[in-house]
Amino acid sequence: MISLYFFRTNEREDFVRRAIAAHAGKEHKILRTHSGKPYIEGNPLFLSISHSGTLCTLALSPLKTGVDTELVCHKNYNAVLSSFSEEEKKEIKCPRDFFMHWTAREAYVKYLGGKIWNDVKKISFLGGALYYCGKPVPEKIDFCFENGAVTALCALNTDFEIKTLQ
Repeated sequence: MISLYFFRTNEREDFVRRAIAAHAGKEHKILRTHSGKPYIEGNPLFLSISHSGTLCTLALSPLKTGVDTELVCHKNYNAVLSSFSEEEKKEIKCPRDFFMHWTAREAYVKYLGGKIWNDVKKISFLGGALYYCGKPVPEKIDFCFENGAVTALCALNTDFEIKTLQ
């Protein structure tokens, strides 16, 4: 089960530290891979962090996971759409649809531990499923629509629970 937390960006350092301690039973040091993906030193707990505007999202799980969150807004995203396939563009009817497609991609890249601009054209999200280089992947995408945002979770099992800290 993925634990999903929403909080304000100005609380990020303290909130992440407290959430990890709540899950792991003690504080742990957060390190980063060479590509910048955060991980917890000496603990089999996986984390993924995303932010959009003043909203932060943290996913904690015993299994590898990726999360991306984007506040839904009516900005011009035509430049990004150029990296989407024609089939995907047909599925996008409103800003929420666009952000579902975008967050699915970014959550998958975070799951892999990569960087979005290295893989954005290799990933597609069609009919609710992810594809990499045109082939289906075993990872799943699930969405949460809280706080005026679209949040995508990527994992082999995307069951999640929204949590709060006491």
